[in-house]
Amino acid sequence: MNIEDRGFILKKIEYGDYDFIMTIYTEKFGKTSTIAKNARKSKKRFLGKLEPFNLINFTFMNNGASESTKMLNEAGSSSDYNNTDLDKDVIILCSLVNEYIDAFEINHVQNNSTFLIMENFFSQISKGNLINILDSVLKFQVGYLTSQGLKPTPEELTKINGKKISLSKDEIQKDIGSRIKLIKIIAKFSQFHSGKELNSIQYLDLL
Repeated sequence: MNIEDRGFILKKIEYGDYDFIMTIYTEKFGKTSTIAKNARKSKKRFLGKLEPFNLINFTFMNNGASESTKMLNEAGSSSDYNNTDLDKDVIILCSLVNEYIDAFEINHVQNNSTFLIMENFFSQISKGNLINILDSVLKFQVGYLTSQGLKPTPEELTKINGKKISLSKDEIQKDIGSRIKLIKIIAKFSQFHSGKELNSIQYLDLL
């Protein structure tokens, strides 16, 4: 049975000699995985479409209950979310956002709130400078964690940081360094509550 959906590519890994296994956060099914057969062999078929941070319209064939039986048939990128040509700093920040979704979301559980939060974030990243994107990441972190019932408080973040944390707008927006520091602290808070490592944390110091 062919199923049409759209979703954000969270990650892809090489599988065998010619294929990719894609993890996608979809509008209809939540987080799911699919195999893109021959995607490494025939680049023309999925050219530039199977990259993380893109919103794609796709069709997959589901032959059974197992994730391994889902085959990606077609994929087309959305013109509003063409995030294939990003610089290093933006890639680090987008990778962190994708890791949040992968860490907290359960396979095959649809969540409109999560999809909308991702739409809001990824629609902005190709349009702003670094400061604006950092602010978008902070907005994503607080909004997403709140939707999970885990809204961070200054007291909880202080425990993570070991020093008093202020969430006042003036303090957060003082400079780029202040924003990055808070993103990192909230990411560590998130890592603790998800029980999963967010690998992008280690690269935030490179920004």
